[in-house]
Amino acid sequence: MKYLVILLGLVAAFEYDESLAHQLTAFSFGAYCDINDLINWNAGQISEQYPHLTNVQVFENNEMKTRGYIAYNSMTQAITVVFRGSENIKNFIADIDTKKTEFNSVCKCQVHEGFLAAYKSLKIYLDDLFAGYRVKYPYAKFHVTGHSLGGAMATLFASELSMTGLKVILVTVGSPRVGDSNFYDWFSKLKVTHTRLTNKKDIAPHLPPFRFSFEHVNTEVWYYDGINYIICQEVKGEDQSCSVSVTLTNLNDHHSYLGWSSNSCNSVPVKEILE
Repeated sequence: MKYLVILLGLVAAFEYDESLAHQLTAFSFGAYCDINDLINWNAGQISEQYPHLTNVQVFENNEMKTRGYIAYNSMTQAITVVFRGSENIKNFIADIDTKKTEFNSVCKCQVHEGFLAAYKSLKIYLDDLFAGYRVKYPYAKFHVTGHSLGGAMATLFASELSMTGLKVILVTVGSPRVGDSNFYDWFSKLKVTHTRLTNKKDIAPHLPPFRFSFEHVNTEVWYYDGINYIICQEVKGEDQSCSVSVTLTNLNDHHSYLGWSSNSCNSVPVKEILE
């Protein structure tokens, strides 16, 4: 049985949709699946649990080794954009630096240079695809998600969608910190409902280090033991009682969220179903 801890006074400001978080987390790990399996939406346990994705199209940049996919979810009636994390998560975590660069003239803020470069490598392909989906599904909602580096790219994309006047639901999974204090201020005013999932002692949300003037944007939902969760306070500088309080982080907690992982690209063996 799950025990939900909600900090008083925050329910009106943020309402956690656990069912949607599970679904978008599954899709975020689906980005690691084989391209052909994605296009055919034959992504093992993920597509078996959520068979409602249609018109799946993959976008990627071979030089940067970045990838994502866009689809229509008939279950939620949403155009869904998913960004993949790094091909080698261990190396990605090890190589995260502290360089920042200007994001855009409207924001007047700085974001992580590497995350922005990864996002821009896909944006040139995604813009045309997204425009086509908006024409085909004119009444659709907009869902954006991604795991790890994919979460950082998803944050940047969702913020730019919101700049055009769209309301966006964003679920990031084990995302590193994306921008500086000014990015936090600017993002907080956007029409983005953001659920930032963190898992136990996952190292990724602790990077780049806070001392280098990087800040997470709200709202964090911390699965402190992998099952039970806390809806963290919506505060600048991060809720010190949530995942930022962890002192001994690890990489293992980054590989799996809410029961989903890259292994979910495989179907459940018949033996497991029978047991």
